[in-house]
Amino acid sequence: MINGIPRILIIRLSAIGDVVRVLPALQALRDRYPNAQIDWAIERKSAEVILDHPALDQCLVFERSAGWLKGSGEFRAFCKRIRDGRYDVVLDFHGIMKSGLITRASKAPKRYGFRRPRAQEFSYFFTNQRVALPFDRMNRIEENLELCKVLDAINPRLDAVIYIPDEVQDEVDEYLAQTFDSGKRLVVLHAPIDRPEKQWPLESYAALADLLLADGRFEVVLTWGPGQRHLAEQVQELSRRKPVIAPGLPSLKHYAGLVYHAALYVGGDTGPMHIASIMGTPVVAIFGGTDPARHAPLRRPSEALYAGPDPFPKSMDLATAQKCLEAITPDIAYDASIRVSCS
Repeated sequence: MINGIPRILIIRLSAIGDVVRVLPALQALRDRYPNAQIDWAIERKSAEVILDHPALDQCLVFERSAGWLKGSGEFRAFCKRIRDGRYDVVLDFHGIMKSGLITRASKAPKRYGFRRPRAQEFSYFFTNQRVALPFDRMNRIEENLELCKVLDAINPRLDAVIYIPDEVQDEVDEYLAQTFDSGKRLVVLHAPIDRPEKQWPLESYAALADLLLADGRFEVVLTWGPGQRHLAEQVQELSRRKPVIAPGLPSLKHYAGLVYHAALYVGGDTGPMHIASIMGTPVVAIFGGTDPARHAPLRRPSEALYAGPDPFPKSMDLATAQKCLEAITPDIAYDASIRVSCS
């Protein structure tokens, strides 16, 4: 400690959805230790999720470079920066070899992490206090909050948001005012997913967009990430009523500002879905090859649509996952959308 103030480091390097799901844990730590120095080690591609967060003191960004030689040198420099932080407590929420090495490099007297099997790639060797999860199938947010309990930090409300600067929100507000009928509810449909076992058919997204637009109460916007616009265009082409395609948003904070204003978000198990949930937007999440017990949003109102075996199998092949997704019809998704958005 420095001047009696504890120094706490959170480690969750990526990915976007996983970083988002540590935010309730960050809030729990800040509520319990209002005067502590709380920093976060993260990779650049996910850093916007936590930049300028009011519960965070410092965002320590690891600039991950291509190439083993350059990357290893930068990683050593980053570990030295962590060690120079003189942390009292480190919490490894990531649980992989890289996060374990950063945890060990900190030389913090208290280094907390998960036990196996939640901790992977021998990361548990680098912690000196390991937390066992009480259940085999826990939501990731609940797992993260379980790790915080070792420091007597609890957040039963799940209230945590992504900080959005005023100028970013102003840009989003101007776009919404110019594009949509303010008297209708905005629905965000996010169709693109990088992993095929999570991809609900584009034809189903198009049919759902038509159902929502035909309802008369909704406007629909199709969002997309880097390199994914062509998928949003395919959904628009397959739709009879031609929902709006969102422009290329310059940052994750712009995306958070957009979904914050939506009456509903519909999409698969992706980072954008978790962003929508953490911003308090009602969510309909469509699951196929990933376990909704672990990855569904916890904040309400929300609903997870899943048509596969229960309990979720230890492994699921791609063909089975796609059949599970195809079993969720646009009508099923529409009915869930009405329940969630009108609750």
